[in-house]
Amino acid sequence: MRIIPLHRESDSDYSCTCYWVLGDNNEPTDRNTLIDAGSSNLANLAHFMHEMTIMSKGIGKMAVEQVVITHEHFDHAGGFAGIDRQFAPLTYAWIPQGSRRGEARDGARIRVGDQEAVLLHTPGHSEDSMCVFLPESGTLFSGDTVFRITDNLGSYPRSYVSYLERLAALDIRAVYPGRGSPILSGALSFIRDCSDNVRRSPLSD
Repeated sequence: MRIIPLHRESDSDYSCTCYWVLGDNNEPTDRNTLIDAGSSNLANLAHFMHEMTIMSKGIGKMAVEQVVITHEHFDHAGGFAGIDRQFAPLTYAWIPQGSRRGEARDGARIRVGDQEAVLLHTPGHSEDSMCVFLPESGTLFSGDTVFRITDNLGSYPRSYVSYLERLAALDIRAVYPGRGSPILSGALSFIRDCSDNVRRSPLSD
């Protein structure tokens, strides 16, 4: 599996890191997948298109066959309209959108790159938040569900604890978040530490 981060550095544009996921061998069964679509800044789409010309995508295959939107915040979903116009991909989002809509439900199984993936509904950061988990490689695309929580000074919904604990029970070996660098070592310990800090923080119903 090949994971290509897509993020255009800009002081004037607040956009998440998106991930373009391809199979290792460009097999016909691979699903070229974009995780999130970034902000609506047109320069982002131009950057994505440039990066996508570099990599081999498989004979006769579109660069983006499907999209997963981890949640609807503008820095993750703002650029989706341009992607949809360009590729008309099958789209999985908790709040349905796009010209071709996949069934986004908790536990739904889809193919991402050359691996099977599970969609996980993980509200807490937002009510529509989803993660994408690939059990074969232990890879989690977490959107903004998992981020660095290093103290107990924040305030969180009580339900957020249960969803972090759900992730902590999985065999997660790598986390690709919407913000910051991928966590490629000690990923599960990282999630458990975040969960412990949230549990010790003020919680609301």
